[in-house]
Amino acid sequence: MKLRSHGDGASSSKGKEKINYRESSDSEDDEEAPSDVGTSDSDGVPKRSKTESYAKRGSQSSKKAEEEESQDADTEIAGDIAEESGGKQKGREKKHRPMLLWKKLEQENNRWIEENLQTDFDQVNQNEILITVEPSDDLIIPLLRYQKEWLAWALGQEESFARGGILADEMGMGKTLQAIALVLLKRSISTRSSSRESSQIKGTLVICPVGAVKQWAREIDRFTSKGSTKVFVYHGPDRGKLFYQLSDYDFVITTYGVVEKEYSNYVMTPKEECWRCGKLLHVHKMKGHLRTCYLPQAVKPNVEVNVSGRKEVENENSIESSVATGRTSSEGKHILHSVWERIVLDEAHCIKARYGTTTRAVLALKSRYKWALSGTPLQNHVDELYSIIRFLQIVPFSYYCCKDCNCNTLDHSSAECPGCGHKNARHFCWWLRYVSKPIRNSHGNPVSSKGAMILLKHKILKSLMLRRTKEGRAADLVLPSRIVTLEKYSLDADEEDYYTALYNETQLQFNKYVRAGTLMNNYMHILALLTRLRQALDHPYLVEYSPASMERKGKAVEFTTNNDGKKQKSKTTIKGFVPSSILNTIQLKGVQDFETSTKIEALKEEIRIMVERDGSAKAIVFSQFLPFLDLIHYALQNSGVNCAHLDGSMAMEARDTAIQKFTEDPSCRVILMSLKAGGVALNLTAASHVFMMDPCWNPSIERQAQDRIHRIGQYKPIRIVKFIIENTIEERVLKLQEQKESLIDGVLDGSSEALERLTTNDLIFLFAP
Repeated sequence: MKLRSHGDGASSSKGKEKINYRESSDSEDDEEAPSDVGTSDSDGVPKRSKTESYAKRGSQSSKKAEEEESQDADTEIAGDIAEESGGKQKGREKKHRPMLLWKKLEQENNRWIEENLQTDFDQVNQNEILITVEPSDDLIIPLLRYQKEWLAWALGQEESFARGGILADEMGMGKTLQAIALVLLKRSISTRSSSRESSQIKGTLVICPVGAVKQWAREIDRFTSKGSTKVFVYHGPDRGKLFYQLSDYDFVITTYGVVEKEYSNYVMTPKEECWRCGKLLHVHKMKGHLRTCYLPQAVKPNVEVNVSGRKEVENENSIESSVATGRTSSEGKHILHSVWERIVLDEAHCIKARYGTTTRAVLALKSRYKWALSGTPLQNHVDELYSIIRFLQIVPFSYYCCKDCNCNTLDHSSAECPGCGHKNARHFCWWLRYVSKPIRNSHGNPVSSKGAMILLKHKILKSLMLRRTKEGRAADLVLPSRIVTLEKYSLDADEEDYYTALYNETQLQFNKYVRAGTLMNNYMHILALLTRLRQALDHPYLVEYSPASMERKGKAVEFTTNNDGKKQKSKTTIKGFVPSSILNTIQLKGVQDFETSTKIEALKEEIRIMVERDGSAKAIVFSQFLPFLDLIHYALQNSGVNCAHLDGSMAMEARDTAIQKFTEDPSCRVILMSLKAGGVALNLTAASHVFMMDPCWNPSIERQAQDRIHRIGQYKPIRIVKFIIENTIEERVLKLQEQKESLIDGVLDGSSEALERLTTNDLIFLFAP
């Protein structure tokens, strides 16, 4: 596998010293890569010339520059080794050894930054593409000019060091269609040339949120000629039965949750039971666990809690059972973690959590080409980009470099480096040292911070990312106008009294943490307090009938008694709502017992105006709180408004049914969506109105929600209404949104303001009098 290195700013001179790289220990059969560019590894992936590519780049600095700087660098390295071995004499003996390649790369980076420090321009449209490529004949929908430009750029990227990249067009500009067009075009080119390299699976693996699976399948079917393209949806309990046929499909569509589960069950190291407490832990975590586990306890059942919060029984013979059910390849690996022709991450920011299991599962996948699609690759801070850079395996920014030798690795989970045997403490992450930390430390060293930002934008992202905006491509898109309205309301007397009392109580608790100096130690508790305040502004019911509040009152679950004298949970009391709904917790006896709120009444009025202006208009209502969606649903239903409902607790088929009802039933005017489940990867151009019931900390998530309707295929003018209660914490949330937007613009759109993440001062700002 050829290592990927940047061509920007590199010298043309060749070096003689080579460096051996190892792949991440996520895979079980990795070997040192030979330097031949055209060869393939045992899995069928063409080598990325790890030894040759990085060595050339590392030694491309001129001889004169080496003579000027090598002495100081060699002395520093020799001193480090001397300290580690405990002998100064040994350090002096190593003084004149050749300079380590990471030092040469550091010098190259510094020179590049010095030369380009005064250069700053917008990331948007900076990769100007003057040529276009026509799509394959199998694509039956015409492409816009910027989409044909993408095909030209993407073909070049797959032949470059990167073997892929990031498509970061704004939401609603057709990233799905562009990805489909690329796959079909490369398929036709491979068929004509008959030189397609062999791999275990020749298809494209598409990984997307669960709500987008059906949409991907529908769009492939709609955009391609009948019978030309085979699609397999790898999801559900029976997904593994046809694994041996996956190589026959052009597209295999699955979800991040499935990839995570398959990785945990079939790829990760097996779990061991702690001899003290009985807890099941992966082998590499056991040593750290034993330091804090002293008291013997009863042996616990083999149950683990995954990232989604659901409990799942651990299968002790996962590998053996996987073979029995037909879900592993002939090499004993799971089929998803074989080698693919291409991997496409839709909504790639889903892997932004660097140490999350989902991210680790995705990073363990292998393919010839890799693509990340996301309109918001950066949402909160620059470290969110690292997972995508690591997924693309970009040299040297994806790697951990050894301070004592020329070893570099993608994996840093073991105590010792599998490549050189040095402790992991002797390795450093290139991204953290030269990009992330300088940017986050903007107040400490502004010059270094600016240099790191220039390096990120104009050397890393410029060579990897293509981003176009709706504004910049307005002539191609011809989208209708979009009007965003901020509607401010005042609470009624009872709601204001309730909120004021809750706010004062919360502020007292917050001030205690400040005085005790334990603010960040209680970070999660503070977020819970802030959530209660925000919920109170939606409806006091959300606080009064929350699970925590009901538990404090001793009314967490209401029981009835059956004929056997045993207690059982009460049945559903409100038709059309699940037993866990807040409406059943409230136990309304009738419509007259339901208390409305300022926001619900404002929403009802907006929907009435919408229908009066356009008899066919439809709307999406977004909220971050599922109980609030239930309250809205109940209120609208009683007012004669037909609604559909979509949230993260629903299965994929139920979500698809709700979307079909909303788009195809003329009488269904409103669809209620949770911001997390409905804010990504959906095409809902049937709606022309969006109502945001509560502001989100992250403005990117709100943008994604709004762009469910403002996208290709929309012909009606768009109206977006954001409901805000004035003189409350919601106005302060809007201020924080502005800070985060500055950060996003700083990396993607040219501005260099507000480069740090939210701090303790931001929390204090929320509670300032």
